[in-house]
Amino acid sequence: MMGQSEQSEFEKTPTPRFRWSGYRWVVCFGLFLITTINYMDRFMVSLLEPDLHKYLHFSTVDYGYLAAAFSFTYAIGYVLCGWFMDAVGVWLGFAVTVVIFSAAEMGMAFSSTVLAFIVIQGIMGVAQGANFPGAIKAVAQWFPRKERALTTGLFNAGTSIGVVAAPILVSLTVARFGWQSGFVTAGLVGIVWVAWWLWRYRDPDKNPHVTSGELAYIRSDASEKLNKIRWANLLKYRQSWAFIIATVFTSPVWWFWLFWIPGFLNEKFHIHIKQMILPMVVIYGMADLGSIGGGGLSSWLIARGWSLNAGRKTTMLICSLLVVPVFAAAWVNNYLLASIFIGLACAGHQGFSANLYTMASDTMPSKVVGSLVGLGGFVASLVSVYVSVGVGWFLKVTHDQYIALFFIAGGAYLVALLVIHLFIPRWESAAEVMGNIETPQPLTA
Repeated sequence: MMGQSEQSEFEKTPTPRFRWSGYRWVVCFGLFLITTINYMDRFMVSLLEPDLHKYLHFSTVDYGYLAAAFSFTYAIGYVLCGWFMDAVGVWLGFAVTVVIFSAAEMGMAFSSTVLAFIVIQGIMGVAQGANFPGAIKAVAQWFPRKERALTTGLFNAGTSIGVVAAPILVSLTVARFGWQSGFVTAGLVGIVWVAWWLWRYRDPDKNPHVTSGELAYIRSDASEKLNKIRWANLLKYRQSWAFIIATVFTSPVWWFWLFWIPGFLNEKFHIHIKQMILPMVVIYGMADLGSIGGGGLSSWLIARGWSLNAGRKTTMLICSLLVVPVFAAAWVNNYLLASIFIGLACAGHQGFSANLYTMASDTMPSKVVGSLVGLGGFVASLVSVYVSVGVGWFLKVTHDQYIALFFIAGGAYLVALLVIHLFIPRWESAAEVMGNIETPQPLTA
């Protein structure tokens, strides 16, 4: 990995000191909220799986197909919405997509068959694919590079808060009003967020709440002199392949936690919905610490003179090692201890992801960040389709034996980091990638 003294031309460009003030942190909070809502909505199906089995007679294989349907359409939504966000901007892009997936969430309350759930999950998947391309694009527009990993970690913490919020919402509504009320309430929360977003958000140069000083700080990085690049041409660059392949190795693991951990706890420890809050708080509270800590650590190292390459990759290595012990969760006989092992893995994932997503905005111009994140998510979600179906059949054949799945999950992040380092031994800036400082490095170079 590149040492502290080996810095690119971009990294030598002086930037102002890290600032905690400014309207961009309001934008970060908005991204955190919609990420929370996004994950709360999608986790509802996972959390209510026992009710779907009980009242609608869903089998384990049915649930596997349901998870696969969401993963497949989420893949399509990721790439389409990445392009959509680059085309129309995040203000309109988020408003349209959040309305769609919120309406779909409420629609599940009125569904009674596997086919109906699959169709609605498909609609939801397409629209929810906008979240990360849009959020990463917004971060690239609103924050200088030295703040992006921390900012990504902060809004990405919403993934864990959403998962914790879901069982709390269920406990408050489902016991009194029935399982359908969870879907309706979650959908309404998304509609409220859209109203706030349309009222408060504008791009930095058009936002009346942004001072000239803050705008200058946001634009303090080396300027991007980007020649027009076609979407398909992203595949010429090693940086794109590093992001895509690393996402393929890690994203399906996160899907595995989201869709199957409640079932694992229920099967092994007989934990039901009302008892699920504590393990979810443990697991995803640790995941939040990992998300913020992973983003904050690399930003802290870079602020103290480490290169982007050394700061990001060292942090990713630490996060990868946190995931390794997760196999022990399938062996222990105490559900809280199992939750701690899974929580460590989720913390490692979130910290790794905060830096992986930041890699997209570090190495590519902001005009194509949405497309690159969408492309990576598209491929990873397609892989997740087969993973979801495979997990369902594997658990059926092995009578719910999770140990092999946990072993695979534990090693995925180290493999992903190795791929990143092989493809980009040096963490180039966007200007270098597109040839404004150095000759571009296409895959065939």
